[in-house]
Amino acid sequence: MTNTLFAPAAAPSRRRRRWPTTPVAIAAALVVAVVVALVPLVGDYAFNYLIAYMVIICILGLALHLLMGLMGIFSLGQAAMFGTGAYAIVVASDDLGLDGALGLALVAVVGALLGLVMGAVTLRITDLYLALTTLAFGFILENVVRNTDWLGGPQGRTGFDVTFLGSSLDDPKLLFWVGLGFLYLFVVIIASIRHSQIGRAMMATRESPIAARSIGIDTRRYKLLAFAVAGAFAALAGALYSAWSLVVDPSVFGIELTLSVLAIAIVGGVRSMPGVIIVAVALTYFRNRAQDFGASDSVLLIYGLLIVVTLRFLAQGLGGLATSPRLARWLRAREARACRGGEQGSA
Repeated sequence: MTNTLFAPAAAPSRRRRRWPTTPVAIAAALVVAVVVALVPLVGDYAFNYLIAYMVIICILGLALHLLMGLMGIFSLGQAAMFGTGAYAIVVASDDLGLDGALGLALVAVVGALLGLVMGAVTLRITDLYLALTTLAFGFILENVVRNTDWLGGPQGRTGFDVTFLGSSLDDPKLLFWVGLGFLYLFVVIIASIRHSQIGRAMMATRESPIAARSIGIDTRRYKLLAFAVAGAFAALAGALYSAWSLVVDPSVFGIELTLSVLAIAIVGGVRSMPGVIIVAVALTYFRNRAQDFGASDSVLLIYGLLIVVTLRFLAQGLGGLATSPRLARWLRAREARACRGGEQGSA
């Protein structure tokens, strides 16, 4: 049976698309980046609090995009990486007294190490067994934290203050800007990987690990690299979440977070970075406004329905619309009708 989630996307052209590096493209990207960075200046505290959380979820969604979209690894270990980062920043700030700038660097290292361990454990397994193994990491870490008094036990930790270069991250504007900086960095890293030899090796491994090994690609090394990078940024997202919520407890390792991020990746398109970011923003907004829509008790149900509908009717997600064969045929048919109409009008 063909796996539609990782099925090869239809290429709109034989010429391989390259990362746009023209002056106009770079200038447009910089303008968009600056405009997004200025958004908190026009919002109130509640708005800035919400967009700070959106940035956190975008980072976590891109971590899954790296694993699933580039490497083809169906991982359910995002909550383990996220929760580890959430607790690591509390230990670094509250127990070790480190500034957030150093603390976040330490969190990234811890997340990368966890990713390496996760990758090493799953080197020889694939598909469902890999997903279940990575999911088990979340359950294990949740029970470890729940039974460790030093980490707050079932009640978790409160009363900590995460700073960044001496300024407290309880200010949602500063938290948004710090998170946005990490998001921009992650976008650049993923785009650079995608259009490099490393990215081509990852995508070859995604399409066929056996064929990739037959041409000399060390699939194990690239799998470990993908887990390490994804673990580092997922842990950073967890650290920013601790600064955002001002409380951390074992629920950060819960399955609910994993399912939410999985819905974002599938609906946005596991291979589409813009699609993942747009859907992360949209679903995060919906989740925080669900009570206004009368759907506060049905959020996960709606997420599940979105996953089913997307896999049934749009296997490549919203981000795959640009390369959809149906869309291409519709555009060609529309162009042909327009040409026929113009010819009839001129006659």
